[in-house]
Amino acid sequence: MDVHGDNIVLTSAGLRLIDWEYAGDGDIALELAAVWVEDERQHRQLANAYAACARIDARQLWRQIRLWHPWVIMLKAGWFEYRWRQTGEQQFIRLGR
Repeated sequence: MDVHGDNIVLTSAGLRLIDWEYAGDGDIALELAAVWVEDERQHRQLANAYAACARIDARQLWRQIRLWHPWVIMLKAGWFEYRWRQTGEQQFIRLGR
C-alpha cells in the first residue's frame, strides 16, 4: 500500500515505482483495494488483469478486494489525518474526505 507520489519517479524510460522492500508480504487483495482508480470498471479491469497474470480466480480476487474496501477507506483517512497533524498541509485533509 505504498504507491504514492513520493514513490513514483520519472526517468528517461518513463515512470518507475520505488520502495519495494515489503512487496509480496501482504494480501494482494488489500494491495489492489488500496490502488486508486478512476471508477469501479477500471478497478475491476486492473484486478482481472492481475488475476490473469497470476493465474488466479478473478471472481474470488474481486470478492476479496471488495471485502477490504471499507478497511482501506478507514486506513487512508487515518493516514491522511496523521500526515495533516504532522505537516499542517491542507491537502491531506482534502484527500482524507
